[in-house]
Amino acid sequence: MHIGWVPDESGGYRGQMAVLVKPNGLLGAAYMTAIKPFRRLFVYPALLRSIERDWRAHV
Repeated sequence: MHIGWVPDESGGYRGQMAVLVKPNGLLGAAYMTAIKPFRRLFVYPALLRSIERDWRAHV
């Protein structure tokens, strides 16, 4: 996972995250496919909101 802050249009910053995953074998590929919607809808947005709250609290 890579998390970074990039400048936005308003002169502030926004969080940007990249996750690189390599599944192992057929079961790993099936598992990653099954959880992909869950990660994108719930896990990643919650993680970025948490990081944003921490960032704003320390700036």
